[in-house]
Amino acid sequence: MPNAKKDLRSAYLLSLVELLLVGAKSRPVEITTEELAKRLGKSQQSASKHLLELEKEGFILRQKVGRSFAVKLTDKAVNALASFYLTLRSAIEEAPDIYEFHGTVFTGIGEGAYYMSLKGYRDQFRSKLGFEPYPGTLNLKLSSPVERQQFQELIQRPGIRIEGFSDGTRTYGGLTFYNSLIEDERGAVLAIDRTHYDTSVMEVIAPIKLREVLKLVDGSQVNIKVFL
Repeated sequence: MPNAKKDLRSAYLLSLVELLLVGAKSRPVEITTEELAKRLGKSQQSASKHLLELEKEGFILRQKVGRSFAVKLTDKAVNALASFYLTLRSAIEEAPDIYEFHGTVFTGIGEGAYYMSLKGYRDQFRSKLGFEPYPGTLNLKLSSPVERQQFQELIQRPGIRIEGFSDGTRTYGGLTFYNSLIEDERGAVLAIDRTHYDTSVMEVIAPIKLREVLKLVDGSQVNIKVFL
């Protein structure tokens, strides 16, 4: 299981799902512990404990409003739910298309941070990917010839398109992305139209700084699952 295994108990995952269903992803939602308990089929004491633990672990933000609390899911919670969803979907679908890769982290030339900061890309990622990427890409070296061939096959498959654009001075190329899990973190693998890398290098993005969250340094090994 994704993040739910690492830092989110399965019982609390159900509470996050219920909060997602009442709209707490996009705005603070007023909900009492009694209301949450009814939705969960648990005691009010259990619901209160869930909220306290989720707040402590950084999955929700709470603000007192009268007798209830206004609750909003944090990015950490949304990423945990998205990771859980991708893994669950891959297990349920009859013939899931999943590519698995193992890459070695290395430092690139720093172009990723610049390109990910451009509004023409950010707006499209936000609408099509569902999150705004951290400004930068994680560069991974694929050492296995088999995995390099797999990557070549992957980028021939249909993905989600980010169109190129012009800012009036310069034209920027398009790219295709594929929803992925980097370790247990939600993200995407990029297939960039104009790149100086060959298929031995994979560039990935995420809503978080992957090096920091996953404690990666050059030479670290990273597992990636790509979902089609």
